[in-house]
Amino acid sequence: MPSNSVDGHKAAGAEGFSLFGPLRPSAFASVPNLITLARLAGSLVFFILAVLRQNPLYNYIGLGVHWLGDFSDGFYARLFRQETVLGAEIDIIADRVETLFFFLNFLHVRPWLFLPVTLYLVDFAFVDFYLSNQFRAFGLISPNYFYRVDRRVYNWNFSPAGKFANSTIVTLSLIFLPAGWWPLPAILACILIAIKLCSIDILRGKRRS
Repeated sequence: MPSNSVDGHKAAGAEGFSLFGPLRPSAFASVPNLITLARLAGSLVFFILAVLRQNPLYNYIGLGVHWLGDFSDGFYARLFRQETVLGAEIDIIADRVETLFFFLNFLHVRPWLFLPVTLYLVDFAFVDFYLSNQFRAFGLISPNYFYRVDRRVYNWNFSPAGKFANSTIVTLSLIFLPAGWWPLPAILACILIAIKLCSIDILRGKRRS
């Protein structure tokens, strides 16, 4: 098995908690997991404050906490070889929870963007959620190693450029583009959905072969 598969890591790393040392993919507790949970809790605090105080600034701060934490937990995990299967699953779930809360608040302020936001949430919270979780079916530690299964799926979805396109471009366009430009993020969201569905079909073929 490749060294970045679950089986390939069984002989390396520890099972228990370690601050800087490597961990096995089956480990339960890790610093990256704590970072993920902290950014989930922190972002939710700001999303709730946005509702309670009717101030969209808190919503954007929550989005910033989400993005910063999402980068930090992955960076720490790769730097200290603490990538775990549980960590990948928690990260995937936290991303969707935080994104849903942000856009629920966002629509309260900009209800005219309902269509592109809905399309993007269909993509990210449902289609991409299913696609991202397929890493388990191929014995990988996380979606970051999908290049071991199919280079196209990795490049389109889980490479640095793919992640940026999937989690950032539509969001930034919804925030910064003038109201009359709403068809553009709607089209971008549809393109993302098409890419994800194509990727799912490719992986289905890989599993049958």
